[in-house]
Amino acid sequence: MVRTMTVVRPTISLPTHAAFELLVGVLALAAPFALGFGLAGAVVSIGAGVGLVGLALDAAQDPSRVSAHQAFDYGIAFAAVLVALPLALAGEAAAALFLGAAGLALLALDGVTRYSARAS
Repeated sequence: MVRTMTVVRPTISLPTHAAFELLVGVLALAAPFALGFGLAGAVVSIGAGVGLVGLALDAAQDPSRVSAHQAFDYGIAFAAVLVALPLALAGEAAAALFLGAAGLALLALDGVTRYSARAS
C-alpha cells in the first residue's frame, strides 16, 4: 500500500484579497506623508498606492478578467520590491524599506489567493 502525503495550502478568496490589497494601497498613499519620504519615494509610493486601490476596487466587484488582475498584482508586487534598491542607493531609506516590505507582503498575499471567478 502506497500512501502519498498531500499538503493543503491555505487560500483566500478574491474579495478577501481585495480587502487586504485596499489596506496596503491606502497605506502606500499615506506613507510618504507619515514617514517623510523624499520626492522620488513619494512619487513611487503614491503611484503604487493608486494602482493598488484601483486593483482592489476592481476585485471587490466582479473583475472582468481574473488572469489580468493576477498579472497586475504580481507586476506591482515585483516592481515594489525591485524599486527598493535604487531608492536605497539614492538615500531614500524610509521609502525603500516601506516599499520593499509592502512588495513582499503583496507577494505573500498573491501566493495565498485563489484566483478564480466567482460561481454564478
